Amino acid sequence: MAIKDFEHFAFEIEKENRSLKYEIELKDNEIGSLKNELSTKDTITGRLQAEKEKIKQELQKFKDFWHSIMSHFHKRICYDKDDNYKIVSDDLYKNGIFDSNDNEIANNIARKVTIPDENKQTKSKKKNNDTRF
Repeated sequence: MAIKDFEHFAFEIEKENRSLKYEIELKDNEIGSLKNELSTKDTITGRLQAEKEKIKQELQKFKDFWHSIMSHFHKRICYDKDDNYKIVSDDLYKNGIFDSNDNEIANNIARKVTIPDENKQTKSKKKNNDTRF
């Protein structure tokens, strides 16, 4: 009787052992699949970050270009009193190419030529400096 109980117990342990090995194998496969998926996503993330940096550089080039155009208009209209630039500036504003900020920069001698993002940064720096005292 003790031998039969022992054999039954050994059989149950063997059965549980096979079941656990199978579960481990399934989990190992799932872990491998998740690692591959994570690796793929890391690759995609890296590409997207590189693309983001490239776009930021292109945007900065465009901002610099726009800044130089606005500086040129500002100088020609305000300092050189070139009416042709005033006509072009007004036409660009009427056709929606210049917004009100751009038009003001081009036509107002007292207005500095800055990019709106720079204005926000300057204001926040002033606020930070004011709150320190």
